[in-house]
Amino acid sequence: MRNTLLIKNARAVLPTGVSEPLGVLLSDGKIQAIGYEGSADRELDAKGGYLMAGFVDIHVHGGGGADFMDATPEAFAQATRTHLAHGTTLLYPTAMSATEEDLADFIRAYHSFCKESPLSVCTPGVHLEGPYFAGAGRSSSGAQPTAVLRLPDLEEAERLLAVGNGAILRWDAAPELPGACEFAAFLKERGVMTAVGHTDATAEECAKGYGAGFSHVTHFYNACSMHRKREQTVYAGVVEATYLDDAVTVELIGDGCHIPREDVFLALKIKGAENVCIITDGTRLSGTSEKKGKLGSLKAGQDVIVEDGVAKMPDRLSFAGSIATMDRCLRVLTLKYGVDLPTASVMLSLTPAKRMGVDKQKGSIEISKDADLVLLDSELSVQQVILGGELYEGAL
Repeated sequence: MRNTLLIKNARAVLPTGVSEPLGVLLSDGKIQAIGYEGSADRELDAKGGYLMAGFVDIHVHGGGGADFMDATPEAFAQATRTHLAHGTTLLYPTAMSATEEDLADFIRAYHSFCKESPLSVCTPGVHLEGPYFAGAGRSSSGAQPTAVLRLPDLEEAERLLAVGNGAILRWDAAPELPGACEFAAFLKERGVMTAVGHTDATAEECAKGYGAGFSHVTHFYNACSMHRKREQTVYAGVVEATYLDDAVTVELIGDGCHIPREDVFLALKIKGAENVCIITDGTRLSGTSEKKGKLGSLKAGQDVIVEDGVAKMPDRLSFAGSIATMDRCLRVLTLKYGVDLPTASVMLSLTPAKRMGVDKQKGSIEISKDADLVLLDSELSVQQVILGGELYEGAL
């Protein structure tokens, strides 16, 4: 073994529970041993702190003052650097609903970032949130810019996939729209995950979408239909359809503002941690103390304000993403809501890694997996991030 790093006196958060203080040996970017008592080239004393798998955020728009829709390599680097410092070692840059031209610019900026920056090891692909969503005047539109919302267009999708050249790994749409089921089938054939999002669908419409290829729900409970009455007829919605389909996974915004504790535990009770991902839905305001900003690009984004620890539209009729980082989500889940650390780790790391097909390498502390780790103190504040077996010092 070469280039070994021993993290000693660590309480490792494993899939089976939290260990007593022990040694975890890293070598050549991999986890080589758990419970190691020998020597190594370098040592890091965890001092009884918690060692967790690096967080995996599958829905994040930006951070540190940058939004991925700014469409520059510098914006990608700044946002990635911010979330990495808070323990997120894998993330999927997320685009807002936008014109085809702006979405293509976002994808091209991602490709430029991958060519220029070593930080791109943290960003294996991108996520398009829209623009095929329920339209203006509906609560499901949330903070999405309604002027660019439109029906699924397979020709447009084909063009964007060509620009992506394999980079688009996930795409969200409303399943009730004309052509949405064809869109989901089209993406499934190409290996792209299709998620239900910003939708007013009935349970019947949603179930039809699941049959066509939708397999995940974007920020479950938020901009997401449920039991309600329409013109004296009662309908179930996406929430009910999703709870009835065991194969569908969900994601919850973990900032403590978007989802009440009871709804988190309901999702855990019905779906299980193995089917629930925690996301930030973080914006350019994540990791900053700013109280105003833009959701989306600086040139075309929506104005947002920050109050009570969450981003809002200025009219206060809708939240506008979050200002969270994944370590905040961890503290909300465990210290505020009472979820145990191993379950939280599954939701923050292993389930999202599995959802994106990388759980053989990422998402848990297991021998031979990538040494992407985060060390936290007793209050679950980040003390050190390890990326590919190396101590991250913010210099990448």
